[in-house]
Amino acid sequence: MPIRRRQFLGYVGAIPFVGSLYAFADEKLLLRIGLMTDTHIGETKESCGRVKLAYELFRKQGVDLMVNVGDVADHHYPTGYKAYRETVEEVFAGVPAAKRPEELFVYAAHDYIYYRGAKKRSLWPKDADSAFADMKRLIGAKNDPYAHGTIKGFPYVVFPQRMTDGLDLDRCDKMIAEAVAANHGKPVFVFAHIPPQKTTRSGYGNAEKREMLNKYPQVVNFSGHTHGTLVDERAIWQGEFTSVNVGCLQNWGERLVGSDHPRREHYGVLIVDVFASRIVFRRFDVRDGEEYRANEPWMIPWPFDPATAPYRNAGRKDRSAVPSFAAGATLKVVPAGDDDGVLLTVPVADGDIRPYIYRVNLERRDRSGKWKPLGTRDFIGEAWLRTFERPEKYDLDIPGAYFTPGGRYRFRVFPLNSLRKAGNPLSVEFSAPKPKVAPEVVWQSDNPMKDCPFLSGFSGGKPMPLKDGFYEMGDVDARLEFPRGAWKGAKGAKFRFVVDMHTIQEDSCMRTWLIYLRNTGTHKPASGRISTLDGDSGSIRYVIDIEKGKASSSYYLLIRGEGVGRIKFDHVRIERRT
Repeated sequence: MPIRRRQFLGYVGAIPFVGSLYAFADEKLLLRIGLMTDTHIGETKESCGRVKLAYELFRKQGVDLMVNVGDVADHHYPTGYKAYRETVEEVFAGVPAAKRPEELFVYAAHDYIYYRGAKKRSLWPKDADSAFADMKRLIGAKNDPYAHGTIKGFPYVVFPQRMTDGLDLDRCDKMIAEAVAANHGKPVFVFAHIPPQKTTRSGYGNAEKREMLNKYPQVVNFSGHTHGTLVDERAIWQGEFTSVNVGCLQNWGERLVGSDHPRREHYGVLIVDVFASRIVFRRFDVRDGEEYRANEPWMIPWPFDPATAPYRNAGRKDRSAVPSFAAGATLKVVPAGDDDGVLLTVPVADGDIRPYIYRVNLERRDRSGKWKPLGTRDFIGEAWLRTFERPEKYDLDIPGAYFTPGGRYRFRVFPLNSLRKAGNPLSVEFSAPKPKVAPEVVWQSDNPMKDCPFLSGFSGGKPMPLKDGFYEMGDVDARLEFPRGAWKGAKGAKFRFVVDMHTIQEDSCMRTWLIYLRNTGTHKPASGRISTLDGDSGSIRYVIDIEKGKASSSYYLLIRGEGVGRIKFDHVRIERRT
């Protein structure tokens, strides 16, 4: 269907050079590409169920090229690759080879994990070439890990993902340069698993690849790896070139402030329509072939102009539409049934723009009557859900560790879009209830900067530098250690960890620090990962619940390096729950 001008311009902002969008209705489609990524199939044909649905959609949509952008299998599974090929053959049964869409595969790290039974991930790099060759044969791929060619007159380049061996960037650069020189003015499609750094979604990616692609404004890069959802507007980015993240066809997660991020199942694939004057990116649910946000596909005018590109960062957040609550909607707070905190009920927002995140800000009223920030907790909204999947409300248990009984508190809940622009909040005030059972405090400190060593790395390491009352954080991991006796308890004992932290960090690459408890012996996570706030957070509280895996286990608080900044610890408390 034609895209209505109001719908398109209303979301990404006015783009006067586009002209009348109605003129596009009769423009000839030159190329259609179907893309999926991070399928992570297992060893059986049953694990290829979503792959089959994707290929069926691609056949129905009449694509010219089908691309799996990497991590085809969860590990190197010979039987899985054979099952994948059998699945494709079933979908295209009866279609002569000459009339089938072309296929491309991006070879990525998960496809050489545990190759030939290797048990150590340190063996990945040396086995990559032979693992990829084995995968190519078993899955029936036509392209090598490094590949280039044309499809219906449009050039493409394929890169593999290599770990510590590294990517042959000179070879990649040469392939792109040759494609650009031979195809003046045409988009050059690059398929590579790892995104260029500080482009799409989480900001994670390869810095050298970003530097290389910056030279080629004709490039339209497609990546995977970050396991996002295709309703996330950060999955498309324009700067010196264009980059698109294909999401995943498995499960996805999101970085959430103040809480961890459970994985959610995802069924999204991308179909790209190439015209002379534009490229349109449409997002589909393979379960039934319905299009996500059908009236608002991503669209980039061509030829590419970085100064006016619709998905450039400059001003994009300000131009974006925000979700909103319905008139008369209210929050509800009651004492928690099974804990010593409260139950907060949040109504689902209203309208066509659905929240990607709901942000819950908790504030306390001080003796002067002013509201002071106490905590922030995000939870995933329903933007990624289809209409029939949306809940009617959200119930959140807020632990009693945030409250002083009888104190006056306020929740403010903001609906956020995926660019983190907020709509108007709902607010509710309440008095904190008295806990049913007083918590058993086994260790605490009001001066953790003095009482708790803060060291670089997972073990050993040096004290982190201290300046003006704050630790100076580079892009490194650091850990806050506690007395071993603080975690004394039997296997299965439950603990609650409370920390008041003041962080100052610019979210310059869309990523802030991750914090979580980690086992001092195994260095494995003992809790979910939660994100800190960007900017100057002030002193706010984070609460983490864990259950001991062994009686001998103890833990430290890990701060994962995601950029530079400053951090101060104001209070630490460890409570035993059982």
